[in-house]
Amino acid sequence: MIYSMTGYGKGEGGGFVVEMRSVNHKFLDLSMKLSRDLGPLEARIKKVMGEAFSRGRIEVYVYRGGKEEPTRALRLDMEAAQQYIGLLSELKKHFDLPGEVDLKLLSSYGDIVKAEEVTEDAEQVWAAILPPITACCDALKNMRADEGAALALDIRGRAAAIAANIVEVEKHAPAVVTEYQKKLKERVEKLTGGMELDRDRLHQEVALLADRCDVTEEIVRARSHLRQLDDMLSTGGPIGRKLDFLLQEINRELNTIGSKASDKGIAIRVVEMKAELEKVREQAQNIE
Repeated sequence: MIYSMTGYGKGEGGGFVVEMRSVNHKFLDLSMKLSRDLGPLEARIKKVMGEAFSRGRIEVYVYRGGKEEPTRALRLDMEAAQQYIGLLSELKKHFDLPGEVDLKLLSSYGDIVKAEEVTEDAEQVWAAILPPITACCDALKNMRADEGAALALDIRGRAAAIAANIVEVEKHAPAVVTEYQKKLKERVEKLTGGMELDRDRLHQEVALLADRCDVTEEIVRARSHLRQLDDMLSTGGPIGRKLDFLLQEINRELNTIGSKASDKGIAIRVVEMKAELEKVREQAQNIE
């Protein structure tokens, strides 16, 4: 099975929500979007991601049930309260002010009650967060697999079109030499005004051309590369980089065929094959 590098996944559980979005990238590039209190777990999350994926830029969002703020606890600052009581009582006595220094008055001073983040056990948090991360990875992999299957189907179709054109090139190649022999003979006869030709010399020229425009080796290599392409798609796994290299080799063989067989019919076939190959290369850029 092959995998695309684009997809989306989501997992929920243990009071956490995990989302992942993936796009193309030459390597595995993880972008973590965590709330501040989950920062110590970033390395662990990356390790899980590294085991699940090999390529792609993946944005990872982890948050607590839709809330970014961690759990907080309230604490009384008794020392501050004591100072307020003392200062207010002194102020009341000094200016002979009415009223009492009571709870209602003290509650108006917000710094007496302080909110503090609750320190959670990292292992307990990790135990709660791992299942939704795993579920999210599975969902993302499933989407990437579905897209990968579609890519493989498209690539196979285009590879078959290239193979069909290679068959036509192979059929037409011998005619290139025959046509050249005919035209060469006509030109020589025209230039010599009907004089008897040196047939050995003519045959030698034709033999040299046949050697220069022989594309048998290129056809054999191109077919071998297409078989390797089919094997890669069947074997699956992270084949993106190897596939990119193999497509470069196929392109090299097609270029050589086009340059060696200077024939209009073959040139048209080469253009068609290169057009299909370029579409395959575009699709391959999205394969893990």
